[in-house]
Amino acid sequence: MNSGDDSTGVRNGTGVVNPWEERKDRGRVSAFVATLALLATSPRKFFEGTRANAGWWGPLVFAGLVLTLGFFLNGLVLIVLALTLPDALLELVNRMELLGEPADVSGLEGFPFLRRILPFLGLQVLLLFLPFVFVLSLLLPLFSAGFLHLLLIVTRSPRPEGFRGTWVAAGYAAGAFLFNAVPVAGDILAIVGSAGLFAVGLHVLQGVKASRAALLAAILPLLLFVGALLEILLVAPAM
Repeated sequence: MNSGDDSTGVRNGTGVVNPWEERKDRGRVSAFVATLALLATSPRKFFEGTRANAGWWGPLVFAGLVLTLGFFLNGLVLIVLALTLPDALLELVNRMELLGEPADVSGLEGFPFLRRILPFLGLQVLLLFLPFVFVLSLLLPLFSAGFLHLLLIVTRSPRPEGFRGTWVAAGYAAGAFLFNAVPVAGDILAIVGSAGLFAVGLHVLQGVKASRAALLAAILPLLLFVGALLEILLVAPAM
């Protein structure tokens, strides 16, 4: 295995290339945008043009960048909402957020100066946390890949690429977490979209039957939704 190989190759002669595998030639920003666009428009072709043996680091960095960018954009939107929405509507947004919640800035109506400087303070805190978010976000594809690969083993599903193939599928499936920028609905879209991309990746890279890949990829999001629902049901009576 050549784990440091970032060069690309066309899988099965599809004529489609994974742009992120060409980032040294395209430039990282251009390759990043092109990868997100191809994942959104033609996920199957994207994974057909992805090489599981192109290295471990590339998919992991891609996942980290997407999750960090989604966190940053979500933070910006929530800062604006916290300063513009009425308190009642802001509280509703707080309760409906699955993966985070905006800062509580209610009670500042009598302090116009604080309301004016709060966006700048919030932005500074957001920027300060980005390196930590990037490092922590690297754990998500690792956990997802480990969990799904264990399911592949338990269900005796095909896995010709080994853990490396599942790892690659998990890394690029994180592209859907850019939806985190959208408050409330973005969390659901990110989780469902990531599961869908993961299923396509397992089907193409590992040769798992499409229906089985979809079922396995849906287990972790389902557990997350059940956990969120239980939290809402347990917290609601106490409020």
